[in-house]
Amino acid sequence: MNLRLLQLCDSAFPAGAYAFSDGLETLTTRGEVGGAADLTAFLRGQLAHGWGVQDAPACALAWRAGAGALRDLDALLDDLKLVEGPRRASVRVGANLRRAARTLWPAEEGTLCPTRHHATTFGALAGALGATREAAVTAYVSAWLLGRATSATRLMRLGGLEAQACAAACEAGALACVEAALLATPEDLGGFSPLLDVAAAEQAGLESRLFQT
Repeated sequence: MNLRLLQLCDSAFPAGAYAFSDGLETLTTRGEVGGAADLTAFLRGQLAHGWGVQDAPACALAWRAGAGALRDLDALLDDLKLVEGPRRASVRVGANLRRAARTLWPAEEGTLCPTRHHATTFGALAGALGATREAAVTAYVSAWLLGRATSATRLMRLGGLEAQACAAACEAGALACVEAALLATPEDLGGFSPLLDVAAAEQAGLESRLFQT
């Protein structure tokens, strides 16, 4: 077991990923996600059609990739993240991740080629810390899934155990996401989630906000 990888994907790791809801805040504010069943559907949809077919494969492809491949992946994520808020958030979390790693694991971080987005930085850093490719992607997907479940407890009348049950109900989807990510090529990155794109674009206009996206 790679303890460094567990630390890297811990929700308390100072990368700032906890500050983003990936559109969930807008959807709960509008009443489109209002309970456990809705949250489970949101998580499954993101794994199958949104985040899971964009960031998860980018993480897999970034694992021990060279400078050119990482640069191309970051550019591809720039193009695929159509809404400015989530695109800037991904870059911000990536920068925070590298900054924290520079303090905690300076030797390993110093060997990394430049990265910008969260997915590419996580994948490259996990590889440098000795994690296997499968372990790195599994940890990345798990961290996203549990992070969104935790976000839901702050946005709706949902207890911690109930939110965890929603995440557990997504196990098959999460495993399928990991498997697909490990087989993906750059041409496979994409995703189609227009409702979430609209929700993310409207986030900045909410009257009150807990999250930044």
